[in-house]
Amino acid sequence: MAFQMKNGKWKGQLYYTDRNGKVHRKTKNFDRKRDALQWQNEERKRLELADQEADTKQKSFKDILVGEWAELYMEHAFNTFTDENYKLAKEKQRAFRRFFETGVLSPTTPVSNVRKKDILDVFNALKKQYSGKNVDRQIKNLKAAWNWGIDYLEMPEVNPFCRLPKAASTGEEPHYMPPLEDMLKVLKLGGKNDEPQHYLVLFTLLMTAARRVEMRRLTWADVKFMGEQIGLRTRKRKDRIESCDLIPLATELAAKLKEYKLQVGSKRSYVFSGIQLEAGLHMRWLKRLCVKAKVTPFGVHGIRALAGTLAHTNGACLMDVKELLRHKSTHQTDKYLRKQYRQNEAVNILSSITSKAGNNGKHDEDRNDASAA
Repeated sequence: MAFQMKNGKWKGQLYYTDRNGKVHRKTKNFDRKRDALQWQNEERKRLELADQEADTKQKSFKDILVGEWAELYMEHAFNTFTDENYKLAKEKQRAFRRFFETGVLSPTTPVSNVRKKDILDVFNALKKQYSGKNVDRQIKNLKAAWNWGIDYLEMPEVNPFCRLPKAASTGEEPHYMPPLEDMLKVLKLGGKNDEPQHYLVLFTLLMTAARRVEMRRLTWADVKFMGEQIGLRTRKRKDRIESCDLIPLATELAAKLKEYKLQVGSKRSYVFSGIQLEAGLHMRWLKRLCVKAKVTPFGVHGIRALAGTLAHTNGACLMDVKELLRHKSTHQTDKYLRKQYRQNEAVNILSSITSKAGNNGKHDEDRNDASAA
């Protein structure tokens, strides 16, 4: 309400609270009361109109359809994941395609009508068609898409993809470590394969004891030909900060990498293309090579265990094996190696003691029987 000040001027003042609870306070001085009142009315109408437009905009976001949400997120994904990470965008696209193929929710359903029960039905439908790990990965991508919608489309903040049970088995299966003979058979077949990357991937894994994700992150900048070192990037630390661990580069591996670099050219930043180490494919080509070689199938971690075990059993000290496996302590390395190939002597000792005790007891009984006779 306008009021007259001591100097004779009129002060127009306005207090307005918008739909978000924000208070707008404005004042302005005028020579006449009529001008002050007119200014108050005009400012109030302007603030009300702006508040109404903001409300309409938010309502339009809330009324967005599931199909529109999917299209907007896929546009964002293909603009964000390019070049080497293009496969990630395709994976997200595949997750949405399978999401709609279940028929639980149509593209014309408003996102405000999506309920957790609907997503649970989608989850159960996917489990009937795909493996547990595959379903978990699809749900992970859809969950990330909904979170993106919360941030940029003002979608409902309760993510219906959260707190779904894991589709994959939670039982921990021990990693199988292949014998050296089996590894060499698969390597030989990899060299004869039409895909030259297969042999080099396997040989690099054996020479570096690298993890699969470290191989995916390996760039040509990490391969120090002059310094005879190779850098493997990992986030397996408590702080989750990426670190690059340098280990010696074997002479034979360096020669093969140089030859391969000449074949693929120096424009590509990553050493290996993502498809050869894609998590979603579970490296099926390696399983096919194992079947063709007629050996028990093994994975990347089995090769890592074999590399550490071979080095230690052939004279490498525990500290050298620790640096090869990039562990933080020798205790961790010793525990790792013990789990892979060392037998638990405590069981053998207990078995030997009980056998001796049993034999001694039998001899005493025979001696007593002979004395009684």
